[in-house]
Amino acid sequence: MLCFSLSGGVWWSLRELEALREEYDMLESERTSSIAMMSAMQNKHLDLTEITGLNIDNAGSAHDAVELYSHVRQAIENNNIELISMNSDNNNDGILNLQLQGSYYSFAHLLAEWRVMPFASRINSLKLKRNAASPDRLISAQIVLEAMMEEN
Repeated sequence: MLCFSLSGGVWWSLRELEALREEYDMLESERTSSIAMMSAMQNKHLDLTEITGLNIDNAGSAHDAVELYSHVRQAIENNNIELISMNSDNNNDGILNLQLQGSYYSFAHLLAEWRVMPFASRINSLKLKRNAASPDRLISAQIVLEAMMEEN
């Protein structure tokens, strides 16, 4: 009888140990993929001083809000980013509040494309947040873009 209870206890312990190993392997693979993603993001890290700095190379100014909206929206569409909202407090102040969603690399290309717009612009505020619920691991962004506008 003692032999049966010992063998039953050993069998139960081995089963529990195997379940713990499976859980450990799952957690380790999640940690590894998270580290790999963070490493890839760091490798593609953008120099924020250049992104947010004044675009001195193209020191022109936008003629009106239509030109500003047109260039900003075209760059968003070129990079397959979803425009959730785009608004401005005042049509001619050159400040746009944008809410966007897309891949991390699409945002990198979008910011680079904005750097070469035909008028001076800068990113005043950039907030990126990973959308954990998205199966594609999309990034949500809130951006405040400022552009130099011609006086009326």
